Parts: sequence; C-alpha cells; structure tokens
Amino acid sequence: MKFLVLIMRNMRRNLRRTILTLLTIAVATLVFAMLVSVPTSMDRIINLLAKDQRLFVTNRAGPWNIPAKYCNDIRKMPHVDACAAEVDIFMLYRNDSDWIGVVASDLDLFDMQSALPGDPDGIKRYKADRRSVAVGYEAMKRYGWHVGQQIVLRDNPNGKKLSVPFIIQGVIPDEAYPNVFVARRDYISEVYKAVGLKALESVATRLIVSVDNADNLGQVARQIDETYRNSDAETRSQTEQDFVAAGLANVGNIRAIILSLVIVVLLTVVLIAGNSMAMTVRDRIPEVALLRTLGFGRWRIGYLLFGEAIILGAVGGAIGAAAALALFLNGTDLGSLTNGLALISVSPIVALVSFVTAIVVAIVSGTIPVSGALRTAPAIALRKIV
Repeated sequence: MKFLVLIMRNMRRNLRRTILTLLTIAVATLVFAMLVSVPTSMDRIINLLAKDQRLFVTNRAGPWNIPAKYCNDIRKMPHVDACAAEVDIFMLYRNDSDWIGVVASDLDLFDMQSALPGDPDGIKRYKADRRSVAVGYEAMKRYGWHVGQQIVLRDNPNGKKLSVPFIIQGVIPDEAYPNVFVARRDYISEVYKAVGLKALESVATRLIVSVDNADNLGQVARQIDETYRNSDAETRSQTEQDFVAAGLANVGNIRAIILSLVIVVLLTVVLIAGNSMAMTVRDRIPEVALLRTLGFGRWRIGYLLFGEAIILGAVGGAIGAAAALALFLNGTDLGSLTNGLALISVSPIVALVSFVTAIVVAIVSGTIPVSGALRTAPAIALRKIV
C-alpha cells in the first residue's frame, strides 16, 4: 500500500504529462478494440449461418445472371422444400447518394425458415400486396421506418425515370442480414415492363434453395450442379455459410489489413508511452540513486517505476475498453466493408483483451528506460545531478 501511495504521488508531479499519456493509451485501446472486432464479427456472421438449411445457386462462369426457370426443375428434386429466384438492384431513397440494395425475390422465399420467423401475419400481408417489402431491423432503425409505412424509391435505368412505391409489411430480425430490403420480383418486373424495360421474369442474380435437412445439403448441391453441367449457364451451388464467406473474402484480405493496422497502433503507443516513461524515469534518476545508496534493491525500485507504467496502462486501457463497449456493444454498420451483412460489434471478450493488451504495451514501453536507470551506478547518477 505504501508503494501505491508513493507511485500515485510521483504520477501527480507532472499531471499534464500523466493525463496526456492516459488519453493516448485510452484512444489506442479504443482503436485496437474496433480493429480486432472486424475479423471477429465476420467470423460471427459466418457462424450465424452454420445451421441454415439453404443453398445459394449462382452462375459458375462469374457474376452474371442465372436463368430463373431453373427453379422449376430444382423444386422437383428430392429433399428440396422450396426455390426462390432473386435479383439484386439498387434504388435511391432520399437523395442521390442514399442508395438502397433491393432484393427482388419470389414469394417462395417466405416459405423458407429464415424469412420473417414468428410473424405469420406479416407473411400474409406480404403475399397479399405486390408493393410489399420486408426490411432488416437495422435498416428500419436507421431510416426510422415502421410496419405499414409507404415509402418511395427512385431509379433511372437506361434513362427511364422510375418512382416505385413500397409498403413495409414486416421486419426481418435475422442478425446476418440487418440491412436487407426484400421486395417482390413480380412487382419489380411489372414496373420495369411498364416503362418499356427488359423484364426480370427470366433472370436471377441467384437462386435460394431450401433443403429439408442439413445433412442433405451436399447431395442436393451436387445434383443441381450435375443437372446443369455443360448448359449455357452452369451452376455453382454453395451452402449459405460458404456463400457469405466468399462474399466477405471478395471485399479484400481484411484480416491482413487489420493485422497491419493493429501493429501500427501498438508500435505507435509503445513509442509514445516509451517517450513518456523515459522522461518520467529521467526525472526520477536522483531518487533512484538515493534509494540505491540507502540500500534499496533494484527489484524494489523497479516495482516503483514499473508501477507507474502498469497504472497508466490499466487506467487508460479501462477507459478505452469501456468506451469501445459503450459505443459499439450493440454493433455498427460498416456498409461495404462487410457487404451490408451483420453489424460489427465489440464483444466483452474483445474489450477484455484490449484492456490486457494496454497494460502489456505500457509495461513494454517502460522496459528500456527503467532498465537503463537501474543499471546506472548511484555514484554516476549523483555525479550527473551535481
């Protein structure tokens, strides 16, 4: 306890430097927690889909459309419960930079297990009105929408101006797709036809296939791909988990980028905190020499000096970790970084790791100046002061 009182008194000698060092460590801890949360959140996104019994069927040749009529054959295959064709389009909401990704899907999507779970009334309303949409919970919160509200999205394909009204009939609570905006493909196709544009009836960005049991996913995937082998549009059938993992991988080597940024953050904090500790130790050299002369061992003096580093790291790390939890515990949308999928959130485990890392970094930053002060002979240190 006496050592702690002495450490606190020493830290108050240059209060401004102490506060600035604390804030540096706190901000670095916050940034560290945010960066580490990106790959961990991506893993959580993929794990959320591990138990889904759906296949995503796309064009094997690349990011081109696939015939929607394939669903007619797929529905007849063993172990297939439903098949829905989906088309991705982008429409404007409030201004020219407010883009919303619209998934125009067949009604069969709402016969699958992951669409509007626990909301049979919402499904009935959705099927009764062609203008219906179902929206992810994060998009609902971001735009302040509510069920029953009518909204208008705009588009300008091939110079044809469109203003398309939609009615929100349900909220999709799926954590993997918080920003999804699902409309009816037959409705979007009619809107396109009305202005003389190519209809969306015959094409799809992908097919969603619901399988009766997860154990049959591989069998159904092989049958689909074998059926359309050597056709004009060969298929690639993937589980939902693999499809989303591939989509996240297409964003870039996020893990390598994050690792590089984490290393930069840690090195920056080590240099800043090391500089602060070097100035602190330099101010303590007379005291170190005097304590050594009075018979105090190096370990006891080391406790005093490293104690300041530990307290700086602990307090700064606690502030940064608490701020990370307060700001990002419920998740934040990083948009294109995760292809609009699940939110990036700081978990308590990541916050704890960030807190411990801050303490370790603070100790490492003080190692060189403290060891240098302890190696200096008392006579030489006192001579420098004189």
